[in-house]
This record gives sequence, structure tokens and C-alpha cells, in this order.
Amino acid sequence: MATQPSTAAIESASSSETSLGPNGNVIALIAYLFSPLTGVLVYFLEQDNEFARYHGAQSVVFGLSVIGLYVALTVVMLVLGVVAGAIPVLGVALEMLLWLVSLLVSLVLWLGVFLAWLFLVFKAYQGDVVHIPVVTPVAQKYLL
Repeated sequence: MATQPSTAAIESASSSETSLGPNGNVIALIAYLFSPLTGVLVYFLEQDNEFARYHGAQSVVFGLSVIGLYVALTVVMLVLGVVAGAIPVLGVALEMLLWLVSLLVSLVLWLGVFLAWLFLVFKAYQGDVVHIPVVTPVAQKYLL
């Protein structure tokens, strides 16, 4: 098992050149733009800069986590809608209430995801290493 580079070593690579051209912080920002797609591209195409690869790997796991969360929420709401629709008389009212709750949860979730994404883009461009509680350990274990 290879040893992980230290946070200080990764951060120092943020202003150094990359095999893709621009500095590491610009490539790290690009990794988050259309996560997880751009994260995959940065992760596989960048060979020299550990900072950019770190953010590419984190972008992949972050993007896939958001997609998984959205799919899980959709499945749960569909199942609950089918169950509520099967109840006679109250089914329509329950479905409408469930739709409203689903809409509110989705809005809050997407606002949170957007703010987290914006934070990650900003910090990557500043040259900072951000540790996301569940995402970073997964990215470090399986991708870095």
C-alpha cells in the first residue's frame, strides 16, 4: 500500500505547473465544474500535480455521492407515493402532502449541495485542501 502524501505537500502543489498546462489550483477548480465528469478527466489526465489529482478524486466521489443521494430520495418518494396512493379515500391527500414534502426536501438538499459545491470550487482555487467527512476518506482509500 502506497503512503498518502501529506496535506502540506498537496497544498504546496497548488501553485506549481501541471501536465495539463495551467497551475494546480485552476485544474482543481475545473475538476469540480461538472462533477463527477470533470473530476474523472482531471484524475486520469493529470499525472504531475498531486493537488489537482486530490481534488479530481474528491470531485468524483462528491459527484457520485450527490447522484446516489438523489436516486435514493427519488426511489423512497416513489415507493411512499405508491403506498399512499393505495389507501382509499385519504390516498390523494396523502400523495399531495408527500409531493409537497418531497419538493421541500429536494429544495433544501439541492441548496445545500450547491453551497457545498461552491465552497469546494472556491477553496480549490485558493489552493486549500478541504476534508469532507465521508467523501475524502473514500477518495483517499480507493482513488489516491
